Amino acid sequence: MSSARLCSILPRRLGSHHLTRNKSIVPSSFKSHHIFSTLPYPSQPSKLTVSTRFNNYSTNANTKNTAKPKMTPLPGGCYCGSIRYVINLEDPETQARTSICHCGNCKRFTGGEHGITTKIPKSALEVTKGKNHIKVHEADNGSGVLLHREFCGTCGGPLLEYGANAGDKIYVFYGTMEDHARGQVEPKGEFFCKLRDPWMPEIEGLFQKQEIKE
Repeated sequence: MSSARLCSILPRRLGSHHLTRNKSIVPSSFKSHHIFSTLPYPSQPSKLTVSTRFNNYSTNANTKNTAKPKMTPLPGGCYCGSIRYVINLEDPETQARTSICHCGNCKRFTGGEHGITTKIPKSALEVTKGKNHIKVHEADNGSGVLLHREFCGTCGGPLLEYGANAGDKIYVFYGTMEDHARGQVEPKGEFFCKLRDPWMPEIEGLFQKQEIKE
């Protein structure tokens, strides 16, 4: 039987997989490129399809969700618990700024060396309990600007303040927030550093301003 005849018979009888897995069944005298050129190979479109699927899988697997998760609500309240509130912010880095102020007004109102407040949009604060306990005090802050302060009428604990030029912002007293809430809006800077008491050290890592506008 001629080699050409054998080449046409083997694929039909044995199947292409026998030829590739059991190459020893083909006589060595007939192992040539003529035989293996007749074996069926995957067409080019099939290779492209498989490659595309793996590329899509790899892309999907490595894609990260870049959407910023919503911030956990920040709860707080007055000393006696008669007033409770919650602050809702989507991005604390851009919507909140906690600062330390060494001015005389903050010293007298808080009774300490400084006051610590967190500036937020007014719309972010929601009083959830005790609105009827809130009292208001308004007075000149010493520079001709009316300063509005809110506190608890039962315990006297301060809640927030804002000046006439604050626009849609308010300043919530930092210490009235719960522990885990304060951890999400830590101080970024200090104001009126020229009025800092001598025993009070400069806090490393925060911006320092000698006045409110510098």
